Order: sequence, then structure tokens, then C-alpha cells
Amino acid sequence: MAAGLTGLRQKVCYFSTSVVRPASQLVKPPIQVYGLEGRYATALYSAASKQKKLEQVEKELSRVSALIKEPKMSAILMNPHVKRALKQKSMSDALAKEKLSPITVNFVNVLAENGRLRQTSDVITAFSKIMSAHRGEVLCTVTTAGSLEAISLTELQTALNGFLAKGETLKLETKTDPSILGGMIVSIGDKYIDMSTKAKIQKLTKIMRETV
Repeated sequence: MAAGLTGLRQKVCYFSTSVVRPASQLVKPPIQVYGLEGRYATALYSAASKQKKLEQVEKELSRVSALIKEPKMSAILMNPHVKRALKQKSMSDALAKEKLSPITVNFVNVLAENGRLRQTSDVITAFSKIMSAHRGEVLCTVTTAGSLEAISLTELQTALNGFLAKGETLKLETKTDPSILGGMIVSIGDKYIDMSTKAKIQKLTKIMRETV
């Protein structure tokens, strides 16, 4: 297992430096993204940053994301019984038609060689998070039981802007989850605030049990 992880790290590191000559240290991303997808995304960010092609790669990854979601391609990539070589060839042929930059093609090829094409979407999501931080965007997710009215959304955005530092901009995403019953759950940066009715009921229930 340890040997396998070492090999993976070497291949990811090789990707981040092989597209740049001479090879140098990784360019540190503005935020750290953990997990396997984080390591690949960080390597891609470093390589693209050195070539000053961050925005181009980000745009191209949107096309890659669309490609892997196409029914025919998805059926091949997500099927564990399809051989790695066939997955790699299918993806390579599709990328050739798109005329993407070498750095993006190399990135996808590394995923294919490592048998990680099924994780492509996760890696792209991780890269998007890094790019948002690169632009000074602060990701914020607000979950409510029902849809927010326009006036409530405006007031919420004004309140959330108070969490931002100078030069940062808010990137707000709203979700609905009827199971929280009411109130809202706010996740902004590294902060998590649960003001849902469900959480309040659970807290009240716990207090009542402790007093019995």
C-alpha cells in the first residue's frame, strides 16, 4: 500500500514539473485542497501557473467536464470492467478532436495512466475551488428549507459581505433541503454556522434529556 502511494505521489509530482523546463518546486496554491483530488488539482495549478495559462486551463477543463458526462463516454469511464487502455484511448481520441492545450491533455493523460479517470470530475471541482481562491472569491453555501425571496437574498448577501477581507468577493450558492425544517445553514470559507430549526430542536432535545 505504501509503495502504491509513493508511486502515485511521484507521478503527480512528475506531471507538475515535466511540462516545465527546467523543473522547479511546486507553485503553492492560495488554498489547500485535501485528498487525492486535491493533490492532482494542486499539481495542475502549479504547472498552469508556471506557464501563465491558469485561465485557459480552467476554461478547457469545463469542456473536459462536459465530455466525461456525455452518455457514451461516461458509460466507458465509469464501467470498472472496461480495461484501462480502452478508457485511455477513448479519452485521448475525444481530446484530440477538442484541440486542447498540451498542459490540459497531459493532465488528463496522467489521470488515465494512473487509472483515475473516474475521479476527473472531483479533480476539476478541486481545481475550481483553487481558482476561486486565486481570484479572491470566497465560496459560501447557504442551505434553507425553501427558496429564499429576492429581498431576503439581498439582505443575506449584505450580511455575508461583512465576513470578507479587503479585496475578496463573495461567491454565493444557495441550496434547499426541506429536512432542516426552517432557518438556514451557512458555510463560508472555513466557517460553518448551523441556524436550522432542526439543529435547534436537536439541541433542545439534548438539554431536556440531560435534565431528566
